[in-house]
Amino acid sequence: MKHVFVVSCLLALTSSLHAADIMLGATQIERLGIRDAAPVPAAQASAAPWSARVVASADAEWVVTAPAVGVVVRVPVVEGQQVAANAVLVELRSAGLPEQGAALAQARSASALARSNLERDRALHAEGLIAERRVRESENAAAQADAAHGAAQSRLRLLGVSAADASSGRVQVRAEAAATVLERMVLPGQRVDEADALLRLADARKLMLELNLTVAQAQDVREGDVLLVEPSGEQARVTQIGWGAADTTQTVRVRAALPPAPSSLRPGLWVKARRSQPAIDAWTVPAAAVTHHDGRTWVFSRTAQGFRAVEVQALSQDAGLATVSGALDAKAAVAVSGVAALKAVWLGKGAE
Repeated sequence: MKHVFVVSCLLALTSSLHAADIMLGATQIERLGIRDAAPVPAAQASAAPWSARVVASADAEWVVTAPAVGVVVRVPVVEGQQVAANAVLVELRSAGLPEQGAALAQARSASALARSNLERDRALHAEGLIAERRVRESENAAAQADAAHGAAQSRLRLLGVSAADASSGRVQVRAEAAATVLERMVLPGQRVDEADALLRLADARKLMLELNLTVAQAQDVREGDVLLVEPSGEQARVTQIGWGAADTTQTVRVRAALPPAPSSLRPGLWVKARRSQPAIDAWTVPAAAVTHHDGRTWVFSRTAQGFRAVEVQALSQDAGLATVSGALDAKAAVAVSGVAALKAVWLGKGAE
């Protein structure tokens, strides 16, 4: 009842003043339980944290497949291991490889023979001993032999097998680039067919964040926004915002790329990420200082005569702090408690 009486008295004393100004003395401020704190200039506006999962970038993950039908002899790598370029990942034994090695050797010999015949026929034609048609036939035969030889070489090259390994029936599957092993998908002794998955690799320097945001949250996110990762402090930039929402969770998938550099983060790790954006005339204040009225956001700034209601734009807010943009001053504190009483006085004077 005492609090209501004080507010009533204040309404009567200040009803003739400007709508945005609240005239209060030190005693009245104390009775209303009003305390204030100075706003802190903010260069960035950070929103409430969201859960994010660290994953490999879409262009940084690949699957190593079996180049031929065979049996896995050994897998000298384990999950989580970092491997260098050209490192042996899997060794296979394949009964079909010697046949391909023999085919390459035959194609090489046929190509050499066709070239030799062509050179002989050209020499004979130059001496007038054979017709030009014979030379054209030799050229055609040499071209076909060269094409067959090139195809046999390409088959083994695509398999990642040298001619010597093909002849011995051994395949050593090697890493195309430095990477981290994400998953071993075969075991020694296992039979595999051509193109069966053996390992899943990723370039650990190319990571991204995946977030599942509500539709309302996703509407505030823009491509290019910066997400601050906690607690590492790394920054990720939003590169993709999903178009549709998931049927079961009604969330939108958002992806943000981390800089291509060594990181303490690992694929599969869950982290917290805050959206950060450049802010102009921005201030960080306790969340309790912010109040709302008529669809607009306000704080109460301290003046020599009491307080003044200042309209601000809310940039971000969580349970403890809010970042707002508006005509505040680092030298003018804002009310952080007793805000409800101040708002009652302010609205009681007819302010809108």
